[in-house]
Amino acid sequence: MPEQQAIENLLFYDPQFESYADGFREQNPFSGIAHAVTSPNELIEAVKGYAMVKSVELVLHGSPGTIWFKGGGVMTASYFGTIASAANMLAMDARVLFLGCNIAEGAVGDKFLTDVGKNMFTGTGGTAGGTTVANLAFNGGKMNPLWFFGAKLKVRRFDIAGKLIAGQDVGYFGGTTGIKVN
Repeated sequence: MPEQQAIENLLFYDPQFESYADGFREQNPFSGIAHAVTSPNELIEAVKGYAMVKSVELVLHGSPGTIWFKGGGVMTASYFGTIASAANMLAMDARVLFLGCNIAEGAVGDKFLTDVGKNMFTGTGGTAGGTTVANLAFNGGKMNPLWFFGAKLKVRRFDIAGKLIAGQDVGYFGGTTGIKVN
């Protein structure tokens, strides 16, 4: 495994979203790294290069439960949890946010968040979140303006055993819905 760099905030992004990466760099000039990836293999290798990460954002293309790459290739989104755990990338109680198009939408999105949390946060605990809204290419990659009534950010909290312990869905207008935890 390559030598790991400790960093507090990390962004993995598709080069198509460079303007988002620029904003991330401005907000995290000393504690953040924005790392462009164009394929599943690049993401897998990139994860191995970081340690003690407290906050990760993934701004890639997506569909319910899936990350896909404009440069080619797809990945079951929960696999990111497996590779992050195997690389020992995350700090205790880390936060990971998936901002790909509607990656957390519907029952498939709920299963993705549960699976990613179980795979990623065993041994560390943490919080995973994902969006349910599709974005539009002609709109600069921003949220579909006609989708805001169904837009949600789904957030799930996991203990150090990787068990789901709390969750909430937050609507576009700020309304929240708690989720049932077994």
